[in-house]
Amino acid sequence: MSTSARKAGPMGFHELVGAHGHHVFAVFDDPSAGEEAVEALRFDGLAEDEGVGILRGAEGAERLDLTGRAHGLRATLLRMLQFALSSDVAYLRTLDEALRQGHTVLGVRVEDADAAREVGWLLRMYGGRSIAYNTHWDFIPIAA
Repeated sequence: MSTSARKAGPMGFHELVGAHGHHVFAVFDDPSAGEEAVEALRFDGLAEDEGVGILRGAEGAERLDLTGRAHGLRATLLRMLQFALSSDVAYLRTLDEALRQGHTVLGVRVEDADAAREVGWLLRMYGGRSIAYNTHWDFIPIAA
């Protein structure tokens, strides 16, 4: 069991897709594979319910809220900063596109880069793709 997984409260918009960082994101073409990955993360002690955000389809894209407008002024300003300062805003667009195509995106809270690699490996084992570690303003791809 990893001691790197952070245990905390439920993730809201600003934590899941904001500048807080320390999350691993993955796209799943098969929603049931994503659910199995979540169960495996829990079983291995890498995540708790409060540390996993699941976005699905068009509704998930609205929650991701690429512009921030649906979540108010604070979210809009946050997105403007991300687009201005982030080195990989294209990844947010990848997530948005996958959701609009009906896929599932998981966001898993992690403590650090070591935990991110461990979580990324497990997500890939269950069919996750486009896996990246969000560390504050950057999305860093996790290699296979």
